[in-house]
Amino acid sequence: MTGEERPIHELDEGVRIAWTADGFESIQVVAPWRPAEDLAAFARAVADAALIERTLAALSIALRRDHPGAFELVPVRHDKRGAKVIARLLPPPREPNPDE
Repeated sequence: MTGEERPIHELDEGVRIAWTADGFESIQVVAPWRPAEDLAAFARAVADAALIERTLAALSIALRRDHPGAFELVPVRHDKRGAKVIARLLPPPREPNPDE
């Protein structure tokens, strides 16, 4: 890997944030197909919003202000480690492939 390349995070990696609110125990922040800097910035935004917002709906609204259309929140109530929300930063938009 050259100095310019950045590692891309797979779906199962990410940042776990404790969030005891709205029946959940944590938020798993993931950023598939994004550089580590994008994951870190999004995780900070989620953590900041989660400090104030105590429902999934309110968390979604708060994040939508700074990341419109760029993320999704997926509630997972039946996880072996407890109910969690997956906050997924969506892959960046791409140019269509003209050869397809």
